[in-house]
Amino acid sequence: MNRRTFIQRTGVPIGGAALASLLPGPLMAASPAPTPTRSPRGAPTSDVVVIGGGAFGAWTALALREMGHRVTLIDAYGPGNSRATSGDETRQIRVGYGEREGYARMAQRAMDAWRTREAEFGIPLLTTTGRLEIAPDWTPALRATQAMLSRFGVPTEAFTAEELRRRYPQMGFDGIGVGLLEPGAGVVRAKQAILATADAFCRKGGTLIIQHAAPGRAEGGRLVECMLADGTCVAAQQFIFACGPWLPKVFPELLGRRIKVPKRDVLYFGIPAGDTRFAPPALPNFSESAYYGSPSIDGRGVKVCPTNGPDNWDPDVDERVVDPVQVRRARAYLARRFPALAAQPITETRVCQLENTDDEHFIVDRHPSYANVLIAGGGSGHAFKHGPVLGEHIARRAVGDATDPVFDAMVRLAR
Repeated sequence: MNRRTFIQRTGVPIGGAALASLLPGPLMAASPAPTPTRSPRGAPTSDVVVIGGGAFGAWTALALREMGHRVTLIDAYGPGNSRATSGDETRQIRVGYGEREGYARMAQRAMDAWRTREAEFGIPLLTTTGRLEIAPDWTPALRATQAMLSRFGVPTEAFTAEELRRRYPQMGFDGIGVGLLEPGAGVVRAKQAILATADAFCRKGGTLIIQHAAPGRAEGGRLVECMLADGTCVAAQQFIFACGPWLPKVFPELLGRRIKVPKRDVLYFGIPAGDTRFAPPALPNFSESAYYGSPSIDGRGVKVCPTNGPDNWDPDVDERVVDPVQVRRARAYLARRFPALAAQPITETRVCQLENTDDEHFIVDRHPSYANVLIAGGGSGHAFKHGPVLGEHIARRAVGDATDPVFDAMVRLAR
């Protein structure tokens, strides 16, 4: 499919057609989407407009379209773009969640949903790696994760320091006394997953627009339309703002203090030629107090992420250049945990961001001033894995269908 055909099918303006060149060939639509009706001011008329095409928005738009609603998905830079929180190559998926049972249950359902969607999309998205959490000793959180996984029937393995050294001889365990492995955990190819979700949405008749959008005219406690950068007004019955780290910019008075946007530097380190010890299944995802990472996926190298950084990151204008301080921290970590990689070169880097709430719960709730506006955000670094299931929940909440009241209370805005 060429660029112009993709634009005609999805309604993407000419200037925003970069997504077409990123979508893999087998995923492209086999038949054109229905031509949307037009409002008097020239924008597609929809039942629901979703602003933001990341892990919250893309899956929500797809779920709504599969429910039969007319849906317009708007993203300023396009699904899977490098500014997006969902834009890196991989994201971890696990069921272990300490004492947070609601998220653990959702993650367990998401595991099955990812496999189903992977088969539907026809591309590999999910790689089982296992996840190893290590610590000097058993902490309450680690014990809670072990107990929760046991209650859910999720296999785990517990290790002493000596057992860790025997099981993972490619790692160093100085200062570590225990480890907990969730063998069924893994990674999702994040950028590919979002592109595939957006493509499925378009193939099933959704409308995708790549432009900046902001709340527009309101009447009687309801939002009537949102305004695009080119002056077009997009009208709908319901609006879902799922724009991740941009939410504090869209609603500064409401969310400016509720959501922080920390920077995260992500570094990939090369592995020695022919060395299979640092790829799955030999090496799992790994996590400890100040670092986490993944084995080499698709030959990119071992991924290392220091967990601190500034919390006022601007996803629009700040440059995606890793901090030399974080490079030094990551190399020191490699020397301690992966000595065979200490002298290996950095093969790739990414700079992404989180969108953290203070309690790291999501926000999925109505805007207090607009009865037909739903806010979906506050991913706090752990939303991506839930995407297929979370999107269904947000979709049902937006159109007034029954949802889990316990989960709704956990993610309410007023908490």
